[in-house]
Amino acid sequence: MKTDKDKGLRELAQRSPFWVCFIVFLLLAGDYGFRLTNLLQQRSQLEQARLMQAQNAGVLDQARKLEARLEALSLELLQVAKTNSAARQIVQDFNIQWNPNPAAASRAPELQPVAGGAKK
Repeated sequence: MKTDKDKGLRELAQRSPFWVCFIVFLLLAGDYGFRLTNLLQQRSQLEQARLMQAQNAGVLDQARKLEARLEALSLELLQVAKTNSAARQIVQDFNIQWNPNPAAASRAPELQPVAGGAKK
């Protein structure tokens, strides 16, 4: 019995570490494969984002122009509302207000309420 036990221990000591190294290699290769897949997906998403940004550049420029025109129109309406009751009513109905940033504060019109209100 002792010889069988010693023989089993000697066989364990003489085994090659090939399978352990092979399993570690497979695990590392699998990890690298998953990382590569994720990297390719991120690259694809980045390319899609760049394409969408390029497509939306025209719309963004158009929105900036429209905002500037709307701001000018609102300022003009606020100026007219000082003397015109119909314009004043539009300003009140749509709650048009001017809250300028510090750079645009010099252009800000002041709308003064009229005693008695506007007629409909």
